[in-house]
Amino acid sequence: MKQENAGDLVMFQGEYTNNMDDKGRINIPAAYREVLQNRYNEQTFIVARDAQSPCLRAYPLQEWKRLLAKLGTRPSGDRVVLAFKRAVVSSAQAYAPDKQGRVLIPQSLRNHAGLQKHTLFAGSADTFEIWDASAWETQLASSLALLQHQDLDF
Repeated sequence: MKQENAGDLVMFQGEYTNNMDDKGRINIPAAYREVLQNRYNEQTFIVARDAQSPCLRAYPLQEWKRLLAKLGTRPSGDRVVLAFKRAVVSSAQAYAPDKQGRVLIPQSLRNHAGLQKHTLFAGSADTFEIWDASAWETQLASSLALLQHQDLDF
């Protein structure tokens, strides 16, 4: 059996907590900045509202372009596509962390996610989520409860 090394598993994974300052700046975890550089060869990423959870979702540019291309294959009059564009695409902003690894999250996005001082970053393979830490605890408990009753075959 081939043993995989860390280089074979370059994705967003793990949970990291950081405090947001009074101006709305948060430090992107170094592990996630490394994924952006090592897997995507860039530091810029897109942050947008998550359509299904009270959090923000961060996309490497390559993944964001892939998502937009998928949207482009759907009929422009599709109500779900239009709703997604209004809710998610309209909120999207590009970021490149400063020298300290920080980005400034605008008030509108902070409001959507209910971000307060204590934030949590949750890896989600090809994207990562930004949560208010207490909201994450609630979501995690709900997700774990759901999974306890599932036959996971993946």
